[in-house]
Amino acid sequence: MSGDPYVWVAAILTLGVFSFLYRDNAFFCFCEHLVVGLSSGYMFCTYWDGVFVPELLAPLWQSGTGENAHLWVPVAICFLWACKYVEKTKDMYRLALAFWLAIDLGLSIPTHMDAGVLAQIAGTLRAPLHGSPVEVAGHLVMILGTSLALCYFFFSREQKGLFGVATKGGTWVLMIGFGASFGYVILSRIYLLIGRLLFLLRDWLGLVG
Repeated sequence: MSGDPYVWVAAILTLGVFSFLYRDNAFFCFCEHLVVGLSSGYMFCTYWDGVFVPELLAPLWQSGTGENAHLWVPVAICFLWACKYVEKTKDMYRLALAFWLAIDLGLSIPTHMDAGVLAQIAGTLRAPLHGSPVEVAGHLVMILGTSLALCYFFFSREQKGLFGVATKGGTWVLMIGFGASFGYVILSRIYLLIGRLLFLLRDWLGLVG
């Protein structure tokens, strides 16, 4: 067995998480709260050292009334969040919430649109139809599957006739895609389980070479 105390701590906590397979218990709740607490503390320290101090406090300390005076705006917005806990000003936190949602959506929508839609459309249109027969067949399946899936979401036309057949094909393409995604998620979780079992049997107990 391992003589490393850190391995023992990790093994005991791993068994505590696995104990939930039997039933909910205090040991599992302790491990759950420990993970949440450590994650929250780690993220707080990361944002404090990587964002809050170098991007806000240090510039304001150096020239808070000069070229960095605009940084007082996010400081004021941060104080608006605290208004939620004061009865007379509890509705003012909605201003900070609205500002945060607007910034988040404004930054995320173009990114997801470019990476998730436009890039995939461009990649489909530029799919080369040359190479080995297997590669050509794969490209044709990708182009056909993309076209059928797009037909399924074309609701301004009645889905009958040849177009109805295409929309049914799009349904099959979507179901196959969802099934493959779900299978990938399950497989990734099985890999994690195998990793923890190997840790217990190899690194902790030394039963596996």
